[in-house]
Amino acid sequence: MAATKRSSSKLITATKQAALTQRRARLAALEKLIRRRIASIVDSFYDIGLALDEVQRKKLYAGGGYASLDAFLEAKKLMSPAQAAKLIAIVRNVPREQALSVGQEAAYAFVALARATPEPDSAAELIAHGTVDGGPAAKAPVRAIKAEAKALRAAAPKSPAQRARAKADAAIAKGVKALLKGAGVTPTGVSVVRDEVRVVLSRAAAAKALGVDEE
Repeated sequence: MAATKRSSSKLITATKQAALTQRRARLAALEKLIRRRIASIVDSFYDIGLALDEVQRKKLYAGGGYASLDAFLEAKKLMSPAQAAKLIAIVRNVPREQALSVGQEAAYAFVALARATPEPDSAAELIAHGTVDGGPAAKAPVRAIKAEAKALRAAAPKSPAQRARAKADAAIAKGVKALLKGAGVTPTGVSVVRDEVRVVLSRAAAAKALGVDEE
């Protein structure tokens, strides 16, 4: 019986050691990838973000003896924790193709804008269908995206009642958009102002919805 217990204990220890060795190897591989890609971060930021995200999600830093991702980054002098957080936010919220098409700074700016807007829009939805300064969001300069996010944060409701009203307004606006799109009408904008729901349609969209022949 004693021999069986010793054998079982050795197996458990060996299994744990093997897992630790595997985690350390994976951490080292991702560290090398990040170092290689940093030299060309303009084109490789998404791959770096994916590597950082894996290190964080799987807590691979622990296999290297670090208490956190931040501690690992600082010890290895890879990049600042703030920069790593931005790259992770991008890969978690923006598909690769969209992120590469708008660039790193704009991709993160859209993540921040999505967090600031009262509507439950994602960064990907804003890039694909949103507007900034009256034009297509995907073509907006980074400074304009940041300015809009800053304005939204400043205007964010402060009291519980205000936050509840804003949440309800956002749900109404989203519902109206869905109803219109279901009817084949794509609005330029939908907003709730006090006790009114305001829908903005382009003349062309209205004509198309009404079947008006302008030829």
